[in-house]
Amino acid sequence: MRRGLDESTVESVDLRVGIPHSARMYDFWLGGKTNFPPDRALGEAFEGAIPSIKTMARENRRFLGRAVRFMAGEAGIRQFLDIGTGIPTEGNTHEVAQAVATDSRVVYVDNDPIVLAHARALMDSTGSGRTAYIHADLLEPEKILADPVLARTIDLDRPVGLTLVAVLMLVADEDDPWGAARVLMDALAPGSYVAITHPGWDFDPAAMAAVVEAAGKGQMTLVPRMREEVARFFGDWELLEPGLVPVMGWRPEGEPPADPTAAYYWSGVARKP
Repeated sequence: MRRGLDESTVESVDLRVGIPHSARMYDFWLGGKTNFPPDRALGEAFEGAIPSIKTMARENRRFLGRAVRFMAGEAGIRQFLDIGTGIPTEGNTHEVAQAVATDSRVVYVDNDPIVLAHARALMDSTGSGRTAYIHADLLEPEKILADPVLARTIDLDRPVGLTLVAVLMLVADEDDPWGAARVLMDALAPGSYVAITHPGWDFDPAAMAAVVEAAGKGQMTLVPRMREEVARFFGDWELLEPGLVPVMGWRPEGEPPADPTAAYYWSGVARKP
């Protein structure tokens, strides 16, 4: 298994720190240190439009943890494909899954060069589990599926837990994010699961419009979508209870949130028949 990058590889990566990137903006909102002035500037612009943006970032991370714990625990999934990994922080998919079942295997996929430079951190695993990283884009689903790293880590003839958390929003309609997701989902065995979060126009159209405008000025594609558009990503897979709901309302741990719509994301988990 590829265990990460040697120093010469890291040094040769063009980190493109002059252009804001969603993974580094999330790192900024989550209190991390792997972000740069353009990331912070656009992150602050987003916060000006949606003051709760840091809460939204945290709630996406919490949803990921709940969804992966469900898949590794109740659903018995032992293989995970995490698209749009982001920069390593607390509660990475392999940490959550392997805390439930030490033999869980995880493949991470991201297109941010700085995540590539952090790949060694993502390679850490426990027990008999394995982790691996593929540097690729969501719009290259065939490339992801054909990568030998995937074949060495995950058996696509067995159920897989696919996570598409806060990533489909980065693809414009004309680039067909539904098609890209479908290619990945079609490649998975029956009994697989997909977990998705996506910002919704429905929650606060004016705030979303302001964020989209800020993203455009920062050379970033950001596409919030209506609930029915998000529902299309699940196709004919069986949505689990409670269905497609605000991210804070998907199987919350502890007391239910007083206002589950405070984080403007739709979320859901579905099973392949």
